This record gives sequence, structure tokens and C-alpha cells, in this order.
Amino acid sequence: MRIASAQASQCNIELQGRVVAALNAREIPTDLLAPGFSLTNCASAVADYTYRGAGGWRDWMNDTFEEFSESAQVRIEQIIAATEELVVARFCIDGASAHLGTPLSFSWTGVTWFRNGRATRAAGYSTRREALEAVRREAGERGRVLTLNLAAA
Repeated sequence: MRIASAQASQCNIELQGRVVAALNAREIPTDLLAPGFSLTNCASAVADYTYRGAGGWRDWMNDTFEEFSESAQVRIEQIIAATEELVVARFCIDGASAHLGTPLSFSWTGVTWFRNGRATRAAGYSTRREALEAVRREAGERGRVLTLNLAAA
């Protein structure tokens, strides 16, 4: 995998922003999801699960936001890496507990793969290191060399 042109990686960063906007509107971004889209939680052994398609997106969104009040918002804390194929980013949901009203925050590092302007799959990891290791491992399995310019881990 080679580092993408600035234009291709910027396009994927913008697509990632549109995905986050859809989350904040509690909408299913059907125009941004490729056929066969899948989303996998890899953050813990307890939560490992793969959601599929637009229905899976809806289920993931409901599962993710169920502990938060309706005003909770997702934000991209940092774009860690972007290529013509993927974006690695640190995400955070900030809001209040739906049950207690106390402040509540949840962070994860996500990888979203894009093709032809649509997300083909996404995966969430507990740490930046886990996400980058998964991306590198997959690149190696596909016989590609992954070179990313990264900020300090």
C-alpha cells in the first residue's frame, strides 16, 4: 500500500467527516455505505461483533448510543493516517449518561476503508497501536508494503 496522493487521502478524510455527521444526526448514511459494508467492534473480547449493511449500521448506532443522552455527539479527535484506501482516526463520543445525567465519554480508534467514494468496512479498536497493527497486518497479508507518516504514538 502506498501513501496516497494528497487529493485522494483528503477525499477520504472528507468522507469520514460526512460519516460522523450522519452519526450525529442519528442517520444511516446509505449514500456512503458500499454494498456489503461491515463494521466490526474489535475493542474488547466482550464486545467483538460484526454489523452488516445499513441495518447493521442502525444496530451499531443504537448499541453505541444507548448509554448516552440524546444530545451526545461524536467527534474526530485526530486523523492518524489517511491513504487512498483508508482513514485511521481517533473518535470520541461526549455527552451525558442517559440514566444518571452525569458526564459520559467514550473514545476509540477506528479504521474505515473506502472505495469509489463509499465506506466498504470499518473496525473499532481500543488503542491506536491495535488499529495500526491491524492495518499493517492486513497490508502484509495482501502482499503490500504499508508506509505511513504518523504523528508520535
